[in-house]
Amino acid sequence: MKGDFRLSRRRTTVAGVDIPAGATLMVLNGAANRDPRHFEDPGEFRVDRDDAREHLAFGRGVHSCPGGSLARMETRVSIERLLDRTTEISVAESHHGPPGARRYRYMPTYILRGLTQLHLEWAPARTPPGDR
Repeated sequence: MKGDFRLSRRRTTVAGVDIPAGATLMVLNGAANRDPRHFEDPGEFRVDRDDAREHLAFGRGVHSCPGGSLARMETRVSIERLLDRTTEISVAESHHGPPGARRYRYMPTYILRGLTQLHLEWAPARTPPGDR
């Protein structure tokens, strides 16, 4: 989710902004992972980041997603199987443009962030995964 709505129960100040009691706020928790003060080059997908464990994809503490561990395991297995079966994966320039000028379309909503389509190209591995 990109964000959640919250109701301010009492008057407070956040980052120098006064918030009156009873105000409805949209908390963009998805923006936390894109803060350049915390993540170097936050717009880049890099699995080898030193601070990757600080990513808030599945929440933290009492607000942690109960399915987060399963989702991480499923993702790891899926990516490993995909990488075993390919030698090269890239974004299709014919659909999304060249590096540095990519074009993507997202679902038109303030709550979720999702691509409408992602076109990839890949080269299959020459040796079947079981034969390696």
